[in-house]
Amino acid sequence: MIGNIDHFVNRQILLWQEERRIAERKGLEGSGGAQQPTICISRQYGARGAEMGRQVAERLGFRFYSQELIHDVAEQAHVRAQLVESLDERVRDGISEWMSGLIKRGVFEPSDYLRNLSKVVLTLARHGKGVIVGRGAHFLLDARTTLRVRVIAPLEVRVARIAERDGLTGDAARTKILRIDSERVAFNKQHYGADIADPAHYDLVVNAGTLGLEGATSGVVRTFQDRFGSA
Repeated sequence: MIGNIDHFVNRQILLWQEERRIAERKGLEGSGGAQQPTICISRQYGARGAEMGRQVAERLGFRFYSQELIHDVAEQAHVRAQLVESLDERVRDGISEWMSGLIKRGVFEPSDYLRNLSKVVLTLARHGKGVIVGRGAHFLLDARTTLRVRVIAPLEVRVARIAERDGLTGDAARTKILRIDSERVAFNKQHYGADIADPAHYDLVVNAGTLGLEGATSGVVRTFQDRFGSA
């Protein structure tokens, strides 16, 4: 796993460096360390939020960062350092200031894990053109430049999907869904003191059960473009 994460980080840094060179050749101004428009997705288990996020990223030409990837990078000191060092010193200082502000405002408790997670999420957002799934990333980023999306679906729809996908009985699928949903609620409550089910934390709540994957994806893409223009 560490080798895969290392490969991912190295590839991302090369892509960012190339984008920076292209921008310099075109005479485009840099971001000055500001967060670039980013999409964060929170989702109920089985609502296809991660799958939708990947499709949104493909439609916009963005990079896709899964919950598991964000967690693994945050846990590995070496690759986390590589990622943060892809930013210049001025931008790194800006991230430190933003994190200090989050702690002072009581957004999260300054545990080692949250500090590391914050560095990863904030670094990805400074580079921009990304879709980040899970880990409460929307609580860490500037709401003015983040499209915060919550993906939901009726419980019975989710039960049917997980039962078919994982080869489970309906009861077993329901138990799994309720357990994972509960774990996600507990994670966000513990680290951010927030209820991820509260719609006030989001700019857009989409019901993938009624809209379908294509409809949900199109809704997020259209909302992002309406708010931030073509990225």
